[in-house]
Amino acid sequence: MKITVFGGTNNKKYSEEEIAKCEKLGKFLAERGDEILTGACGGFPYYVGRASASIGGKVIGYTPAHNFEEHVEKYKFPTDGVSDLVYTTEDFVSITESFLKRSWDMTPFSDIVIGLGGSWGTYFELMLSFYYKKTIVVVEEFAGAGEMFMSAKEYFQNRDFNPDVNNGATVISVKTLDDCIEFLKNYKK
Repeated sequence: MKITVFGGTNNKKYSEEEIAKCEKLGKFLAERGDEILTGACGGFPYYVGRASASIGGKVIGYTPAHNFEEHVEKYKFPTDGVSDLVYTTEDFVSITESFLKRSWDMTPFSDIVIGLGGSWGTYFELMLSFYYKKTIVVVEEFAGAGEMFMSAKEYFQNRDFNPDVNNGATVISVKTLDDCIEFLKNYKK
């Protein structure tokens, strides 16, 4: 399966406990033979990817950079959290457009999307995943964009009666990353 991990990148200092939990998920996915897709930056997705790649897991990083040098020098992104990089081929006016395009490119390939914290970018990625009708797992203990996403979904589901809210996407919220791992153990594609 292809598992996309979206989440907090470099907007905070990560605790050893948070890092250990992400590493546990990464190793679990590698041992199962799942392919991980990330945005090839830092933060929660990086720690998941790094742990997976360290034991031979396949981690595809979709970077906003055009090539390896730009990935490392311009963006100052790590490379040990991925096994392969997918570069952007378009030229955009702003860096923000490159980041959005990167997310747009990787989401269609996901079987499951996992949301770990994050801010506006992760919120966009979760919304994009929703419209692509993905299975989305929001991990509550990581808070952030997942909380906003779940609140928006519930609001529109309960008040708007918009058919887009029931578009075929599966959205679940789990309390902990361990609960997410249990969900993945029992998930049937």
